[in-house]
Amino acid sequence: MAKIGIIVALNCELEMYLKDFDAKPTDFDGIFRGYYASHEIYLTLCGVGKVNAAVCAQRIFDMAKVDAVINSGVAGGVSKNLGICDLAISDKLTYHDFYPLDLLDKYAPGISVFTADSFLIKLAKDSADTLISSGEDFKYEIGTIVSGDMFVEDDAYKAKLSEKFGAVCTEMEGTAIAHAAFLNKVPFVVIRAISDNADSKADMTFEQMAEIAAKRACLIVEKMIENY
Repeated sequence: MAKIGIIVALNCELEMYLKDFDAKPTDFDGIFRGYYASHEIYLTLCGVGKVNAAVCAQRIFDMAKVDAVINSGVAGGVSKNLGICDLAISDKLTYHDFYPLDLLDKYAPGISVFTADSFLIKLAKDSADTLISSGEDFKYEIGTIVSGDMFVEDDAYKAKLSEKFGAVCTEMEGTAIAHAAFLNKVPFVVIRAISDNADSKADMTFEQMAEIAAKRACLIVEKMIENY
């Protein structure tokens, strides 16, 4: 039995997992424990943004001593290959709003691009393939996810994220969780369903699609845990 941490940013995401894992509060404020496919699951709601995400990641590492952590949620699509409710699986993560980014290479932690765990990436890919073959209608792409403390809703900035980073999507927490996981030597992966296109219509699309997209990410993560 593994101990797996799941970190989400939105209440609708947390509620899905609490129900599916029959998770209950622990002695640690804001951390819930449930069981799924013979594994012990620790859930926490970090809220929006990098600081919230890093603090919650450190708490779940310290208190639950998890064997791996998954950040599940929604994101703005950058890749032309992904549409609404399609899936992005991280192989690498970095910050798009840290300037100059190479300061992280020059000083501690000596790295600015965080590489997801290869086993967890394969688990996510195989889980997506299984769901697609069973009739779920979506595409997925494995690639670079970029994070920053901004909701991207600008076509020009979206183009910059594609050109500079080759990003598949953009969000606000994943890289901070990856950063904390790297420092704590905890395997990680980020799974994001596309809720909007990070363009001038992003705000309206996000409000309409966030919960539906979050459910798609939840399905993938649950399949991953079944096969862990």
